[in-house]
Amino acid sequence: MSRGTSRRGKEKFKIRVEFPDYTGDQVEPAADNTYMLPDVGEEATINYNGEEVTINVNMLNDIRKLGFGNYGSVMLAEVQNHPEIKMAVKRLGLIPSTNNLADYTATTDLKTIRAVGSCNFPHVIRFYAGLIDKKESQVVICMEACDTSMEKFYTTMHKMKELKHLDLLLKRMINHIVDALQFLKSKGILHRDVKPSNILVKHDPVIFKICDFGISGQLTNSVAHTMMKGTQVYLAPERIDASQAPEGYGIRSDMWALGLSTLEIATGQHPFAKMNALGIMSAIMTWLPEPPTNLSTELQQLIVWLLRIKQVERPATYDEIQASPAMKSLPAEITNEETEMVKNVIANIPIIPDDY
Repeated sequence: MSRGTSRRGKEKFKIRVEFPDYTGDQVEPAADNTYMLPDVGEEATINYNGEEVTINVNMLNDIRKLGFGNYGSVMLAEVQNHPEIKMAVKRLGLIPSTNNLADYTATTDLKTIRAVGSCNFPHVIRFYAGLIDKKESQVVICMEACDTSMEKFYTTMHKMKELKHLDLLLKRMINHIVDALQFLKSKGILHRDVKPSNILVKHDPVIFKICDFGISGQLTNSVAHTMMKGTQVYLAPERIDASQAPEGYGIRSDMWALGLSTLEIATGQHPFAKMNALGIMSAIMTWLPEPPTNLSTELQQLIVWLLRIKQVERPATYDEIQASPAMKSLPAEITNEETEMVKNVIANIPIIPDDY
């Protein structure tokens, strides 16, 4: 359902919302349960393909739902009087959960995507603007729209049995997402929630991008310390059991999540999906990942390397991953086979109902 299209007047509202350090581990609520977001208001000027346009929340007309989660939903929207401008619009409540303040991610998500998504880095989702919807008490994040997530992609891919060029596609995905994670590291940021739903894909040309920075954290001397932030079934062993990371964890935890995501996409199911954190910890102590045999030997070896239980046995740097035989065998240019595969699968992904 489209949002209202009437433009608000020039009346200025005083919105008191606090913006804590996006790399911190604690979110302290303000006395009136609101937050300070400097430089974020009810309208903003965006640059869209070289055109500058001033927008506000009333000008965002929803087209269809792109995704959803604990935070709410992401909608594909177009801008009133500018139908050529289409963006993914994510809405997050300004007021944190009364049950668990650690679940509150609006400020972290906005500040991080504004920091890294404004750099036009090819494998990080592009940021256009942050807005305040005072009526709905929401932060509205306007960002680049992609065709789909890898979670929806692989579900449809396996239903179609469209697996002929899977090896090539997974190598391309790893190449692009490692590039994105290395860029985040250069900014002192650890993503902490790498998973198929946070890996987006576009088909023209084929490109993979990382998104969703709601629980990203700061690396201090290449190390982070908060243990259980993230989706449980993608947490590396050292993030579940603190004794395995007495000095903290770093980029190798994101490598684990990328390896697990790649295995999930390749097989069509998560190996630990029905387990809790304790069950996973028990299972992985003796777990030997078995990548499917329809993948090349070099890609199977890379997946196993990323999923070493001891973090010191995983690649030490992202450059090591890019220098692996699997990445060295990847064609420099996007192939016709990749393009056709991605296009065919995306064309068959079901539309999310608006009331879902």
